[in-house]
Amino acid sequence: MKILYFSLKGGVGKSSLALNHSIENGDYVYVTNDIVSDIDRSQLFEFYQIMDKKKRIPQKLTHLKNVIFDFGAMSSTPDPKITHAVTICDGVVIPTLTDERSLKATIESYNFIKDNAKRIIIVINNYTQEKKYDYAYKLLSEALDNPIILGVRTSTLFERVAKDGADWFRNIHHGKGVHQLIKSKKIHQELYNEINYLTGRKYEIITNTI
Repeated sequence: MKILYFSLKGGVGKSSLALNHSIENGDYVYVTNDIVSDIDRSQLFEFYQIMDKKKRIPQKLTHLKNVIFDFGAMSSTPDPKITHAVTICDGVVIPTLTDERSLKATIESYNFIKDNAKRIIIVINNYTQEKKYDYAYKLLSEALDNPIILGVRTSTLFERVAKDGADWFRNIHHGKGVHQLIKSKKIHQELYNEINYLTGRKYEIITNTI
């Protein structure tokens, strides 16, 4: 299964979700057009960084069976590798925040790939208030004719994974101050499982908040 995480806007949690999805899947290769930190590299099963000058994804990567692609726009110009990835992936995940700029960019991102994508899933990411989620959900549903929308609340999970590594993530214990992160881990596992399901099998269009 091949999944692309993509947004025309930075700062929406795209790479955090893509990295943790790759870690959660265990044997998925992670491919990005951005810099991968040494900490992130140590957590991943296998990773590749594609340089800016390349216009297409190398053939050896397109033949991978299980891969998470993490592609951003790279400045103000969409990376041509995004278009290539869309055509070979089983689904595209567009993360968004609930502010107006992020929602506008999400609509633009959706329209940029909609003609070639097999599945598009929007994830309203890192929200704290239900009313902000509801507003974003309504705006996106009306603007994009009822797309598939999932949601995940804010959490310090990503920060702890970046600090303590994948082994900590896989073995979160019930120590003081960690019990809430166990719940967050479960929520993220459910999110990634839902994305896997939607991109890997036939489905009916649904909307869901996790």
